[in-house]
Amino acid sequence: MCPLSLMDGNFILELLNSAGFIEFIGDREVRNTDQAFDYISKILSNPAIKYWVVKLNDGNAPVGIVTLIQRSYLDYPDIGFAFLPGYSNKGYAFESANAVLENLIISSAYTRILATTANDNSRSKNLLEKLGLKLEKEIEVEGRNLLLYYRDV
Repeated sequence: MCPLSLMDGNFILELLNSAGFIEFIGDREVRNTDQAFDYISKILSNPAIKYWVVKLNDGNAPVGIVTLIQRSYLDYPDIGFAFLPGYSNKGYAFESANAVLENLIISSAYTRILATTANDNSRSKNLLEKLGLKLEKEIEVEGRNLLLYYRDV
């Protein structure tokens, strides 16, 4: 994993337009590389957002992201993940998200980590539980019902 950079524009364009990203995370309306670079620039300029790009060991091809975002409606940072369709259900999301969580535990940077997901996103719910997060409650954000998970670190 490595921090997101402007060099990841083509990958971010592909990821943000994948069906799963649009369905479960939302349409960011990024349709070309210039918009992808603008999207990345906004992320990089916001200290409340951290993105790590997950790359394969053999060839360095980017396959997904792990994020840590301090959202205005949450008291603690929200861990998230998204992967290209061809790399889902292969263990990459668990391995990379778990590495981020372990780093946060070692650094003692936070006392609690949160995660949100749609109720119908069973793969995300299963992964959050495998990562040791527990369901706390359902919340409404911008007219959308989400499940809120937590893990004390």
